[in-house]
Amino acid sequence: MNLKKFTIITRNEAQQIDEKTNILINLEHIVSVKPIKLSTAKREVIDGYWIRLSNGKKYRAIQVPKLILEELNQDLPAIKKSDELNSSFNYQ
Repeated sequence: MNLKKFTIITRNEAQQIDEKTNILINLEHIVSVKPIKLSTAKREVIDGYWIRLSNGKKYRAIQVPKLILEELNQDLPAIKKSDELNSSFNYQ
């Protein structure tokens, strides 16, 4: 197991507030991480992450391990245009 600490936001409907919770997530079960913007009760906008696990659970995280941030900031190769003869798609 490869457990790492995350801080997630959950909605408490009874008290109409968002609660922060520290949890350990097994990195081997993360299916996707998507950067999102979250608004706070004070109407501030903060950077967050939509974490999806292999069991179907989803979490709104406000703190993630440095390893995840490094992977998100990794440069990808440039998009390569295909010549029209070999491609069924035509991007303009």
